[in-house]
Amino acid sequence: MSGRRAQSVRDADHGARSGAPRGSERRISSRCGVPRRGGLDRAVKAWLLLAALLLTLGCQEPYRVGEYVWVEWEGKNYPAYIVAQRSKTRFRVHFDGYDTRWDEDVTLERIKGRIPSDKPVAAPPPPEKVARVLGLPAAPSASAQVAVSPYQVGDKIRVRWRGSIYPATVTEVLGPDRCRVHYDGHESAWDEVVDITTRVEGRR
Repeated sequence: MSGRRAQSVRDADHGARSGAPRGSERRISSRCGVPRRGGLDRAVKAWLLLAALLLTLGCQEPYRVGEYVWVEWEGKNYPAYIVAQRSKTRFRVHFDGYDTRWDEDVTLERIKGRIPSDKPVAAPPPPEKVARVLGLPAAPSASAQVAVSPYQVGDKIRVRWRGSIYPATVTEVLGPDRCRVHYDGHESAWDEVVDITTRVEGRR
């Protein structure tokens, strides 16, 4: 038997004993060392989605003390002021037009959004528990609305007078669209009742 033929026989015998066909090392390394393309793409997409979600949550402007907001109260939304912050997700609110004994600590889930400071808002009738304590008659219908002024006594506002804007303070609320103001730095003789919808330019 020639030397070349003998070498071929030995190689074939070695392959049979080892049980590993030729090229298996290449296939094994391709399976074990490098992750599949599809799995990598899914991981990148999941990471990008999580990053986008965190960025969205971080960009939401938090509520602050003094803001005028809608708050869910006994199943309906009522205008209220945020008077204190207990934590990042819990606030103390005062319901506009109600006694301070009805103030509550509420979670973010109950705050339904900000209310524009320069427009009157309509609130539902008092909750049943409030009406019962105050001896008020039951609300005539669930759709009845009670007009509420966007301002309260002590609010610092800007008032238009004879073509100019002056700083003033609310001294009395007379209705959803009227209030009495005192012009800061001037005598009380200049105090007057103003129309909120035409002369008040908002808070300052």
